[in-house]
Amino acid sequence: MNKLVRRVTVIHRSGDESKAVAVYREPRKERARVSILTQPLERGARHLEKALIIFGQEALRRHEDSNRRRRDGWLLEAPGNFIESGRKALNEARKAVPFITLPKL
Repeated sequence: MNKLVRRVTVIHRSGDESKAVAVYREPRKERARVSILTQPLERGARHLEKALIIFGQEALRRHEDSNRRRRDGWLLEAPGNFIESGRKALNEARKAVPFITLPKL
């Protein structure tokens, strides 16, 4: 549906009676559960949590790739894998800082 459409109502008419049936109704937006003053802090915390998830997923992906390439590859490439995973996580964590632009690594 287009963003302009909030509700679609079909009117059934039979003789003197008319009955309106809502076919589509836009779901109501939930009320914000965070006060305006703490909203930037909550947004920053969310970005940091995403960064932790990205770090874990990237480290696991690199670990599996290292094992696919060579026997005990995870052991040999572990320091580099953690550095690269940390770099990806740091780039996500940069978004948590609201006003300062940190350099991308």
